[in-house]
Amino acid sequence: MKQDYDKTTPDELENFLIERFNSNIESFKLLFPDIGKEFEKYSPERTIDFFCSDSGTPNMAFADEKIPFYEKHSPIQFLEYSSSTLLNKINTQSEMEDITDPKSFCKYQVKEMLNGKYNIANVKDEPDLYGQLHFKYLGSMVRYYNEKAKKSICKISDCKYVPFFVLVGVGLGYQLEEMYKRIDIANLIIIEPNKDVFFSSLHTFDWNKFLNKVESENKHIYFILEDDLSKIGMGIYRKFIQRGLFNLGANFIYYNYEDELNIKIHKELVLRYKQIPSAWGFFDDAVFGIAHSCYSLCHKKSFVLKTDMLEEYQKLPVFIIGSGPSLDHDLPFIRKYQDKAIIVACGTAIDVLYHSGVKADFYANTERVPEISQALRVIPDKSYFDDIFLLCSSVTHPSVVELFSNTAIFGKKDENFCGYLAVNLNLKEIDSVALMNPLVGNMGVAGVIQLGFKKIFLFGLDNGKKLGEKTIHSQHTTLYKKRGYSDETDFYSTNQRVKANFGGQCESNDLFIQSVFAMKISIGELLDKEGSECFNCSDGALIEGATPIHSEKLADRFNLLKNIDKTKLKKYISNKKTKSFDVSYEQIRNVIYPQIYKRICDNILEIIKDRPSNLRGWMLLIQSIGDFLNNIANDLSVFYARVTDSSISSMLTILTSSLFATDDVGERQKNANYLLGIIEDYLHESPFVFEKLPDYIMGEHRKYYPNGKVGKDMPHCKAPDFPNERNIIGKEYDDPVKVFIKRYE
Repeated sequence: MKQDYDKTTPDELENFLIERFNSNIESFKLLFPDIGKEFEKYSPERTIDFFCSDSGTPNMAFADEKIPFYEKHSPIQFLEYSSSTLLNKINTQSEMEDITDPKSFCKYQVKEMLNGKYNIANVKDEPDLYGQLHFKYLGSMVRYYNEKAKKSICKISDCKYVPFFVLVGVGLGYQLEEMYKRIDIANLIIIEPNKDVFFSSLHTFDWNKFLNKVESENKHIYFILEDDLSKIGMGIYRKFIQRGLFNLGANFIYYNYEDELNIKIHKELVLRYKQIPSAWGFFDDAVFGIAHSCYSLCHKKSFVLKTDMLEEYQKLPVFIIGSGPSLDHDLPFIRKYQDKAIIVACGTAIDVLYHSGVKADFYANTERVPEISQALRVIPDKSYFDDIFLLCSSVTHPSVVELFSNTAIFGKKDENFCGYLAVNLNLKEIDSVALMNPLVGNMGVAGVIQLGFKKIFLFGLDNGKKLGEKTIHSQHTTLYKKRGYSDETDFYSTNQRVKANFGGQCESNDLFIQSVFAMKISIGELLDKEGSECFNCSDGALIEGATPIHSEKLADRFNLLKNIDKTKLKKYISNKKTKSFDVSYEQIRNVIYPQIYKRICDNILEIIKDRPSNLRGWMLLIQSIGDFLNNIANDLSVFYARVTDSSISSMLTILTSSLFATDDVGERQKNANYLLGIIEDYLHESPFVFEKLPDYIMGEHRKYYPNGKVGKDMPHCKAPDFPNERNIIGKEYDDPVKVFIKRYE
């Protein structure tokens, strides 16, 4: 009879626990040194009582609970397990299993786990508004996937292969060995928010044996031993990026035990999963951004420099203003004190401020689309822009950049073209900004903080609307209220509720929630700096880190302040904080190498030329593409790898989901072959676009498609018609405010 090395006796328990702990710590010190170092000297916060089950398996209970761990922390599942065990004994007249044995319970958990279904892509066919290869090919994949490939989502037991498995709560660890017996897991993420529980598992479960097995089979395992939701979310985010965005296409989350914190972790994971696809953008977005960056550089627009802002300016109050409905309440306060604060208008807030008698100092912009210039042209008095700084990233459309004499342009951190030029054209002085997406308010917050201001006040950054509010924008936004551009679209629809800044609830949606999350991170980084403050006067969604305060309560503070010499400040920003560069299109063209991009596409085509015949083979093929792009991203090809990965990741996600959307092996093979054929077509055609750089400005790129089709007809994907140019101004409006008049009342 095979000896069970997980069993002991009450008399030998103490030695067993010590030996197992020492063996496990040595293994962690070798494979996960940070964990080994932390837990070698770890002192648990709660007293832990170890004991043996009736059959000799080590178990534990927290001394203040006096109930075995799983019985206490998985009460519903443990009751089901006990009942199932008893019924099995009655029906089969067999010897009853030891229900006190945590290892037996964990085997029951894994058996139930096999009935779970994969999380696969739920995607819609988005319209192409501008004529883009990404939408041509991804749209073709999405339509095929939804109409023909997506049948019924597989259970884990159907495939017994999980590309990306997230285990929330490791418990005593016993389920891990059983999981790996029953399921092929490519990537396992273990989240254990309770370090005392993980410490317990180091005494009960044979981590040494398990980790060495995982290592020998070239599987991947990661640990997130945190109770901080942001760190957990960021950890998951990084692992998806590291191992490939396509893993979103077939992932599985399992909760090992029930806990209030686990419910919060679940919400955090859902939020992060929604954010991950936007991490890379897409191919056309990237090439438009490159072309727009080149335009601003070559037309000598001023970029933000990596220099610290003078301390006297760091302390100036900054009003960051969005056009949410609560802005209307705060306009009298903003009008009264506009000379005592730097005014940053985010997006259509500039429309509101102009018509309310408030002079903006900065205009924040996030997007790269030409419609932004249309939105700005609703302001009749063009002199209003004369001394306003455009605060944006380099991807901003040239038609927007040209409206401003003064610019403060950042490189976009997650689109590393400016970083690429820093190396290849010695443009190392240009500063970059992160967390400027998804909405323009994020650019306002992130941009102001990156410039170096430390005292910020938020107005109209509602990220939704307070429960009961009828409109999503200020009543003074003429673009929506007078010019016929609708804000009653899916983009602004509010289908979720979140905590509001001053109590109660705010109607919101996924995009607004992502915006709040990014602001939370930006503000957290700000508050880590000495002397920093952030107040939120917006009556919308709560933004953690920003102190809620009604503007009326700030009056005493601002009454004591002097007016700001804004002319002096703007002169400083023009002469010291920003700079234009002597760069030509020819210089940039000489350091953009289309042949490198084409070679990457050819390499991927070579990887996928031989088609797998089974599920595991398909996933290994997909992973090999991800590994290839990761490998070249670690050298000087990182810029090209990111541009390639931007659309390929989305396409591979659909391909991955198709593999787990039906348990019919023949259908799975047919669907995967067809979808990979679409990817092949994309890899053949996209170099045509890349070779046009740096001249591929959004909208103007139509000149490369004289037949009115987006590219060529390909074997798996026909060329759609080029969409009509967009005009967001729906009707004429005789604006009574022909000339801007500054008002204080």
